[in-house]
Amino acid sequence: MDTLTLGPKGTLIRRDFDRDADEPTVRNVAEDAVAYLFEPVDLHPDLKLGDILKLFDTCPKLHAVFRRDWSVELCEEASKGPLPPRKNGNPADDAGIEYLELYWAWALDTHSQTWRSVHSLELHGIGPVLEFDAENYGVKAGERVKWSVSLTPVRELLELPLRLCEELSITEDDIDARGYGNAVMKGRCNEVLLGQIIRCILDDLCFHGGPQETAEVSASLKAQVADIEAGTVKLTPADDLFDKWDRPGFSALFETLGDVRPAEVRHAMHGIEDDLPVGPALDSAFDGRVVVKEPFRNRPGREFRRLFRAASR
Repeated sequence: MDTLTLGPKGTLIRRDFDRDADEPTVRNVAEDAVAYLFEPVDLHPDLKLGDILKLFDTCPKLHAVFRRDWSVELCEEASKGPLPPRKNGNPADDAGIEYLELYWAWALDTHSQTWRSVHSLELHGIGPVLEFDAENYGVKAGERVKWSVSLTPVRELLELPLRLCEELSITEDDIDARGYGNAVMKGRCNEVLLGQIIRCILDDLCFHGGPQETAEVSASLKAQVADIEAGTVKLTPADDLFDKWDRPGFSALFETLGDVRPAEVRHAMHGIEDDLPVGPALDSAFDGRVVVKEPFRNRPGREFRRLFRAASR
């Protein structure tokens, strides 16, 4: 069996095993990397993010495949060399990132039995184990912070190790299920293609566009945060937006909400088990003040939420 390994300095090592030979033939095929995009590949323990981008220098034909993913602009920025990560004075932030992790994000709609995102990877940064609670990040002492890196300048990430997480959680993809977004099963996948790795890195680092566009988005977000902290902008509560969008659904499926706020009803409705009738559950939650129309009273939670969403479109 032939194997490929992504290695330091942009190497792509192929080992050809011949039953008649005592040792495999070892070659660096990085110059022809574009021909191996659909081949499974192993990650060398010393692999860094910058090593992936060096493949483009050795095999410029890769740009023809990934040009739409801002490969040219990202590689040009990376060619300027690595930069140290910036500090901002927040202990959790300044704990930094120890390595970058490729991970699977498979999703399953258990209603339609439809799978999604089984061919793509995601990327995030993994921080060190914290010795303190970081409540703003939902992390307790003894856990690691998982960082989004989509707004981080690529030059600050070049020297970080790159690893693959083989364990995965398959999440519920039915938006009408009570457990939407929660894990429905665990799995493991240790086979990854060269093209999947490259596409994942470009897709995440260039989520907002090339380096210039990413810098502009970052600056805009920081300006918005500054305006919010200064109190110079008017904010609209999310509940007000949802109330407006969901008004047709409430009209179609409910007799009355009584004196209960729509946001409270919406929250209770989404908390009902998938197979329990909605009418009695809301009767109990609101002492009969919220009344579901008769044709929908005994509809189970998941079906009711689907009907409500359809009526609100």
